[in-house]
Amino acid sequence: MKKKEEHPWIKFKKYPHIGFPLERKDIAKLEGYIMDDTKIEKHSFLPFLHRTIFQRKFRANTDGFLNKSKKRTRVKAIRPKAREIFFASHFDAQIYSYYSYLLSEKYKELLKTKSFDKSIVAYRKLEIEGKKNKNKCNIDFALETFQFIKDNQDKELTVIVADVTKFFDSLDHKILKQKWAEVWDGSTTLPKDHFRVYKSLIDMRYVNENLLFRNYKDRIWVKTKTENNPNKTRVKQKPIKHKKFLKDNNAIAYCEKPEFLKNSLHLISKTTETKGIPQGTALSATLANIYMLDFDQEVQDFIDSDSVKGFYQRYSDDLIIVVPREHEEEAIRRIRSLVEDKAKLEIQADKTKVYHFHQAAGQFKGIEVDENTGEEKNKTLEYLGFEYDGQRALIKTAGYSKFNRSMKRAFKRATSLTINADTTDDKIHKSSLFKRFTYKGAKRRQIYNGKTKTTRYDWGNYLSYVEKANVSFQAFNGGDNIKKQSRKSWERFNELMGKTIKKVERAKMEK
Repeated sequence: MKKKEEHPWIKFKKYPHIGFPLERKDIAKLEGYIMDDTKIEKHSFLPFLHRTIFQRKFRANTDGFLNKSKKRTRVKAIRPKAREIFFASHFDAQIYSYYSYLLSEKYKELLKTKSFDKSIVAYRKLEIEGKKNKNKCNIDFALETFQFIKDNQDKELTVIVADVTKFFDSLDHKILKQKWAEVWDGSTTLPKDHFRVYKSLIDMRYVNENLLFRNYKDRIWVKTKTENNPNKTRVKQKPIKHKKFLKDNNAIAYCEKPEFLKNSLHLISKTTETKGIPQGTALSATLANIYMLDFDQEVQDFIDSDSVKGFYQRYSDDLIIVVPREHEEEAIRRIRSLVEDKAKLEIQADKTKVYHFHQAAGQFKGIEVDENTGEEKNKTLEYLGFEYDGQRALIKTAGYSKFNRSMKRAFKRATSLTINADTTDDKIHKSSLFKRFTYKGAKRRQIYNGKTKTTRYDWGNYLSYVEKANVSFQAFNGGDNIKKQSRKSWERFNELMGKTIKKVERAKMEK
């Protein structure tokens, strides 16, 4: 008997929220409720869980003293970038996922009639030519862009990279509703069930995650193995001292839904913003693409015109345009005016980077220039995590820096856990560290339960990404330039491992 195919929109998550996570046994309930539009048009959405994520940025301290390794110290940016993320309850998340699936299918069919079908690359499954069931990622999109530049190296080119300011936070509700209805059935109004989902996003209610934790930290729901049978699990409530220990304790819920509705409604806040939608739902990304329909068409028309014949690609709120040098001013002016007039959004001047590519001293080179003066800066084109100087494409050094900082933190944590748990390093920490930070854990493979295949995959680690990028760019670069970037990672790993073992041995001798 053929196994029933699961709905592509059903995606189970485990993050703690109000109410327990859903499981496969809940599929029938999800189907019966979510696929019934009469139920959705009356559905009462639980508040989102709000979290602020700070993205630390580092920059070279070019004026500072050299450290012991003869390198300049790096300092943290004064203002780390804050991202406001909102997590829907587990049941509501499935609703957003279902409507995202429905709209994505409509959007996909609509794009087949548009000239910018291949220019919009984020949040879409775009199959790699000649590779069935293999979809493109940021590596492929960066390669396509750099390849266009390289193929036109007989010309003087201008590359413009820009990102929309506070994209999700600034979406105009009127335009969003109009485009949603247009994509759905070509009308000007939304069906009642769609309107209910739309209202849950623009009139958002949310609970700050820190407040919810403080309110329930003495009785957090966790999943644990039973004492007599480790193959079975049970749920129970237990106190957790700090929010950072939720994952270690396998926390699955702050509280149950009835308890929250009875005792914690005072924790709910309501958005006062007249623009924007929450970033973090399965539907947000789909709506972002739909919202930009008119903008994408206008830009593509300009790029495809006989006088320009350029290149356009948009990855969510990041866009890149390549035009002949003589169209530089017109391209910059047109992008900014279209963002403002068509999308009611903004591209700040300091968020727009301009690069010149041309032949110089017998080589094709690209470098950032000042938009107003044309003065060259000591920076090369950066896009989707890669940099390209006209000769070769590499992974941005920031990616490796982040990987190395993550490695240092992991070893520091491993040292602390080993010493405080009074256990041996070999039994607890080494295998997971090797898996996360060396080639030994870089292989992507399907996870087996004994001899039985599961639906889960081990996606490898950062070095898996490096290897994939190297393979993709190998012909473009004419060699393994990207792989060579990671040649010091094994040395750094072993250096940290050696220091960790010494610290553990010293701590044990002192006990």
